[in-house]
Amino acid sequence: MPAKKKTKKPEGAYHHGNLAETLKNLALKRLELSKDSGFTIREIAREAGVSHAAAYRHFPSRIDLLAEISKEGFIKITEAFTESEKTASPNDPFDRLQKLGLAYIRFCIQHPGYYRAMWHTDLGCIDDMTELQEAGKQSFLKLWETILSCESQGNAGFSPREMAAAAWSIVHGYSVLISEGQMENPLLQINKKNAIEEAEKILKILNVGLIKRTGK
Repeated sequence: MPAKKKTKKPEGAYHHGNLAETLKNLALKRLELSKDSGFTIREIAREAGVSHAAAYRHFPSRIDLLAEISKEGFIKITEAFTESEKTASPNDPFDRLQKLGLAYIRFCIQHPGYYRAMWHTDLGCIDDMTELQEAGKQSFLKLWETILSCESQGNAGFSPREMAAAAWSIVHGYSVLISEGQMENPLLQINKKNAIEEAEKILKILNVGLIKRTGK
């Protein structure tokens, strides 16, 4: 009997292993390359070389796929926060706060796909994704615990809530501006290549502002 011809799958198609992981990686690649996350499960399934029915068994909707990527992003950024703490001065929580900020900015620059999923507007109003919410909560707790350490030293100039809001606004806002290329103008001249170096200066300004001034 003549040998059966092997059917060649599309480039990048799913071969064997974890289909859910393959679908996540393909969606993540799209998020990295474009701010447009309007892909469908059918499109991702086609790219993986599987039926849309097989893909739907893992992710019933695009929102479910985005949520899984978002959760994974929060877990990874929390791990990055933990690593950054090892490089900070052990008795200086303000230095630890600066290292957390740099870790956040670095993560957003290096992993734009995760970053876009983590803060996707379609996920902001969903209340029943407990795993995603818990992952986000754990990442924010790293900031909150560091802020409380700053306050416990007795030289913080503001309440923990005020310091957390200021730190969060500056770090997240800076990351958004860098990600969207909004600081690459003739006056600021900040881009992804020098973003970390410039962020170090900006976070030093933040720390100076948070520390209580004496003699006032």
